[in-house]
Amino acid sequence: MVRNLIFTVFLLFFSVVSAPISDARDPSKKFLVVIDPGHGGSDTGAVYEGGKTRLTEKHFTLLLARDLARELIIRGHNVILTRNDDRDLLLSDRTALANKVKADIFISIHLNSSEEAIKTGGMETFILNHATDETSRRLADLENAVLKDSQANSDTGSSNVSLIMKDLILDANLEPSKDLACSVQSRIRGKINDRGVKQALFYVLLGADMPSILIESGFMNSKEDRDRILYTRSRLAMAADIAGAVDDFRQNKARVPCMVQSEKHFQRKAELPRPKNRI
Repeated sequence: MVRNLIFTVFLLFFSVVSAPISDARDPSKKFLVVIDPGHGGSDTGAVYEGGKTRLTEKHFTLLLARDLARELIIRGHNVILTRNDDRDLLLSDRTALANKVKADIFISIHLNSSEEAIKTGGMETFILNHATDETSRRLADLENAVLKDSQANSDTGSSNVSLIMKDLILDANLEPSKDLACSVQSRIRGKINDRGVKQALFYVLLGADMPSILIESGFMNSKEDRDRILYTRSRLAMAADIAGAVDDFRQNKARVPCMVQSEKHFQRKAELPRPKNRI
């Protein structure tokens, strides 16, 4: 029984997972990028308040996502935004959309925040760290949401097979996600403080069937970072750098050497309480 289950899983893995990974690098295939502006609606994300000024992460992410979308379209890519206005959007709907349209890559845009006043700020790109017991627990907890429109949602009728399939899909996308993340950080180096590529457990990346990254494009409590996104010229330059990284990935250019820091080796601030099923 166990042997049959394993055989079935591997058949599904090679027939369902391998093709999309190779297609993502096929120059003849139309390339589709799904961009996810983090937060929205009642979920403001991080907030900066200074005097009469109140700025929210959800607004910043939408500004950058729109410019990135425009830049990618100019470069010949197809683009879909998970949201193009200020509205509530469950994380499961974000990745379900990317899975449903069979996106080649998924980019979620966010901004960081620190309890301490910071001057330098900077940008960092995350990939999913799923090789932990905690990830397995979250995957099981989110099974219905995460497997919605996922390739792992097979017709076998077995919950265990679906979860195993999802784990295989995540594993297959690890290296391509790393390549994309490293290219993003390489592109911004020398222009923005480079905080590197890191691995962490994010719900929104857990749901994606394709190579996926989460970009923390600055700190809400850094004036330098806020201004970079508020002012059109500098925001467009950042969008162009991220789009250039997508081009590098699309064209399968030589990999940029890159160290990936595990969540075990850097300290993340305790996250603010989020509405259920949101990052």
